[in-house]
Amino acid sequence: MERKVIRHGNHVLNNDTDGYIYSYNTTEGYTFASHLHSCYEFIHIIHGNLLYTVEGSDYMLSDGDFIMTKPAELHSFSFPKKCKYEREFFHIYPGFLSMFPELLEQLDNRESGYFNRFPAEVVTRYGIDKIFKGIEENCANRTPETDFISFTYALQLVTRVNQVLKAEQPEKQEVITNRLASRVSDYIDTHYAESITIDSIASSMFVSQSYLSRVFKKETGITVKAYLNMRRVTAAKNLIMEGQQITHSYSSCGYNDYSTFFRAFVKYAGMTPEEFRKKHNKK
Repeated sequence: MERKVIRHGNHVLNNDTDGYIYSYNTTEGYTFASHLHSCYEFIHIIHGNLLYTVEGSDYMLSDGDFIMTKPAELHSFSFPKKCKYEREFFHIYPGFLSMFPELLEQLDNRESGYFNRFPAEVVTRYGIDKIFKGIEENCANRTPETDFISFTYALQLVTRVNQVLKAEQPEKQEVITNRLASRVSDYIDTHYAESITIDSIASSMFVSQSYLSRVFKKETGITVKAYLNMRRVTAAKNLIMEGQQITHSYSSCGYNDYSTFFRAFVKYAGMTPEEFRKKHNKK
């Protein structure tokens, strides 16, 4: 498989407030579990067919489509069948456009999990594909002016996205609705702080545990248990950043004991709760 890789940016690791990253890559399709970013993510699909889930809303993406998420918007993706996955993304951290807060206001006001996808026809009509082409050429042929030019492209990209958000009717987007996975994720989002289990979730949906687990994994690419833990760990992160004691936060997120919480936090956050607290305080 012919592979093209471009990666450039001025974002500094461990600084989740400023800078940008552009990446162009080609791989086989793969599954990426639910995760969060502290930046605005804009993805242009060059080639591939995938299921992209954002906050319980499911979008089928194909060649030419565009998908976006804002900071802390939970998302995952998977591929129904094996295919070449060619894409480019532009990560914009909030501080990078701090001089133009009005540009980000429209993005921030968009309801989470709502109107994340622009179909290829809209991408072409608003020239978003041409902006990505300009970013690609700029980052592939770096000069001392690359960062400044990328800044101007960031302004253009966010401006065009705002135009689409204002002008296009949200009901035109192809969101997969009334699916079991969406009902399950909505239930978890509401009840994650309670002592719920896969069995209790299945009972509330009037289906068997095995059926629920199988369908949820097929539609989202992750297990029900993984999604529940991701939600709980995300909630714990917010409590810790608000100053709550670690030994108190876990019980507020649905964990019955600290050891279970600790293992889940390390697995889904990539660090211990104490390391996360120190990293946040340092920032």
